[in-house]
Amino acid sequence: MRAVGSSGDRDAVLGFTSKKLCEGPVTREILIGMKTRGLRKRVWYGALDRMERGLVDLTIRWVDKVRSGRMTETLMRILEKLAQALETGIGKVLARGRMLAVRASELAVGWGNNIAFSWRFEQAFCNALGHGITG
Repeated sequence: MRAVGSSGDRDAVLGFTSKKLCEGPVTREILIGMKTRGLRKRVWYGALDRMERGLVDLTIRWVDKVRSGRMTETLMRILEKLAQALETGIGKVLARGRMLAVRASELAVGWGNNIAFSWRFEQAFCNALGHGITG
């Protein structure tokens, strides 16, 4: 099998759930794992269009490790789209709660409450905001 091009920047894609993908290059094993999860959860065909599925399949077939920066960016966008479709209900709730917690924290820090910076890191606060529980 071949490896293509030079290494790229994977930090451009935010919010991706796989630590293994962010630590190293995009490899065949990572792509196969994400495809398998997508097929098992029945989101592979619904979340990705034909061109995206074909690109992932061809990469799995022909490349061991992706080294092209442009190809890495494209695959990261596709895999992030798939990862968002794979998220469970609680994952979506926590993601929404984290966004609301960051906004509330920034607003409170702007008003002079420096302790409010830690709100964005509190799991229970993010969970409560995600579920719409306000006190």
